[in-house]
Amino acid sequence: FGYTPLHSLIVAIPLWTAKAVADGGVTVIFALMTLESSSLPIPSEVILPLSGYLVSLGKLNLYLVLVAASAGSILGSIVDYYIGLLIGVEGLEKRKLINEKNLRRAVDWFKKYGAYAVLFTRMLPGMRTLISFPAGAFSMDVIMFILFTFLGSFLWSVVLLYIGILLGNNWEYAINFINRILVPTAIGLVIAFLAYIALSIKR
Repeated sequence: FGYTPLHSLIVAIPLWTAKAVADGGVTVIFALMTLESSSLPIPSEVILPLSGYLVSLGKLNLYLVLVAASAGSILGSIVDYYIGLLIGVEGLEKRKLINEKNLRRAVDWFKKYGAYAVLFTRMLPGMRTLISFPAGAFSMDVIMFILFTFLGSFLWSVVLLYIGILLGNNWEYAINFINRILVPTAIGLVIAFLAYIALSIKR
């Protein structure tokens, strides 16, 4: 079977990301996390476990990596926030900038849970970046948006970095672990938290 251009791209992006992090260090981590948080297909599931591995080798400083990852996450999210603020949800759908089904899911979550959706979905791959668009489109307070983005992204970064440190030279297995165990667990916890919040508000 021949490889399609899309398949080649899917395979190439994690490899390119890993090489960029290994070669560029903290500056590249900041740049890649900025791109990832602005909804480009740059996998934090590769960036952060590899960074954790490099921390375990003493090649990177843990605190500088956390600062770079958190700052990049905030900056990229602010870009999407203001895109949502300027053109709205309908503008995003009209321009076909992102998958309409995923965008609608993010919008529904934000309408239902508000600022809490920004906080908790930062730990859900895919949804963690898209939630910035409805936050901007519905004019969420920008200071609260930045605060909740920081808290959720910081926790996500800590978990993935720790996985990379724990797995050491086998950090590549983190991607499989994240997809099979961490993501379903995070989804379950996030849904449980949001359901509890919604129930508390209703009461």
